[in-house]
Amino acid sequence: MQTFSSMQRSISYQNIINQLLLVVLFVFYISLSSIYLLLPPLLAILFYTYHSALSKHDLFGLIIVSIMLLIFEAEKGFWFGSTILFFTFLSLYLLPKLEHVIQCRVCLGAIMTVLAYLGYWIFMNIVNGVFLLIPPQIDWHILLYMAIEFIVLTTLV
Repeated sequence: MQTFSSMQRSISYQNIINQLLLVVLFVFYISLSSIYLLLPPLLAILFYTYHSALSKHDLFGLIIVSIMLLIFEAEKGFWFGSTILFFTFLSLYLLPKLEHVIQCRVCLGAIMTVLAYLGYWIFMNIVNGVFLLIPPQIDWHILLYMAIEFIVLTTLV
């Protein structure tokens, strides 16, 4: 009888399984953040992961983050694909110029947080103004979200 004691099971899909598990956990978290207003919706962290996946040309990571952004839009009631369009514009045109000028990673994390929240709110105001719709409301929770996500984002950057 033959034994295969030297053979090892290969796990080639471990990264894919981990990222899909991350999507499932994100769905639960974004649902909880709609119920409990003190939980941030992780928009700046999604922006950072989208920018890093786009700059690394990681197609699967980009698809996973895009799915998370679409879930965020569906949960919060924003236009379909608006975050992807806005983050792509920022990642391709604005952030390369800022990364070239600003060398401080903490400063870049603060700029990414402000762009993710306030920039997206301004973008949605412009789009809703063009279509003559009601602009999205902003309240004091946005400042809390920005502070929490800035702390988390500085550890990631």
